[in-house]
Amino acid sequence: MIDAHAEEARPAHAALLDAHVHIWDLSRRTLPWLPPGHPLRRTFTLSELPAEPFDGVVLVQADADPAEVGDLLEVARRHAAVVGVVGWFDLLDFPDQVPDDPRLVGVRSPPVDQADPAAMTDPAHVQGVRAATDAGLAIDLLLRPSALIGAARLANAVPEARLVLDHLGNPTTADDEWRTGMQALAECPSVFVKLSGTAHLATDDLRALVDVALELFGSERLLFGSDWPVCTLASTRAEVIRRTTALLPPATHNDVFRGTAQRIYRPRETAPCPKALDTPGARF
Repeated sequence: MIDAHAEEARPAHAALLDAHVHIWDLSRRTLPWLPPGHPLRRTFTLSELPAEPFDGVVLVQADADPAEVGDLLEVARRHAAVVGVVGWFDLLDFPDQVPDDPRLVGVRSPPVDQADPAAMTDPAHVQGVRAATDAGLAIDLLLRPSALIGAARLANAVPEARLVLDHLGNPTTADDEWRTGMQALAECPSVFVKLSGTAHLATDDLRALVDVALELFGSERLLFGSDWPVCTLASTRAEVIRRTTALLPPATHNDVFRGTAQRIYRPRETAPCPKALDTPGARF
């Protein structure tokens, strides 16, 4: 049953596409970033996604294991609500073949040091980004503010790549380092920013961050993701949707809550995939 606040969470005049949702099965994944006793160290399935209104989700990698891609694609085949999968492939050693499945729309391969700007333009990383782009995939970037300037250099090195900065670049406040990095990224038209991973932020801090992102990128380069179930450490998914909606002008909702994600992730449905390999997946 949808709770009393669910309809209030839906953006005005927009069908909600949640572009950042995680699921995992601990019988198949090790997830070393979740230590024993952590409240998220259990299996999360798509059926547990709360019933707040949504019209589609993008599943995003949680494990540095290419086998997870097959698992997520299998879920996507069985659930029409999953419009895309952003899976893990090693961008430092990108495979010669990727699954020939239109639901595979992106790759996320966080660097070991997410704060190091030089990691973005390591020659092997640049080569991997080019290979993933040639395969029709968008690139999600999970970085810290100090690395954003490196991401801008990457965008200039591979201008045809569709780069998606997750979690606004993981700032805590709109400080000078973050603003400088975001300004550099905004000058690269192929870079988009995901309003995700924000549940832990105070509303005033989040407002300042969203205002800067909207000013620099415009709504056509911003997209929303709840970061469920990670968001539940600080809030509910409904509250994340409600709070983000309240901080954005209604005229931006169609872009942020659906249109931008479609433009970034959906083109692969009709794009050729020159490097194809069937990958078995698990049912969960």
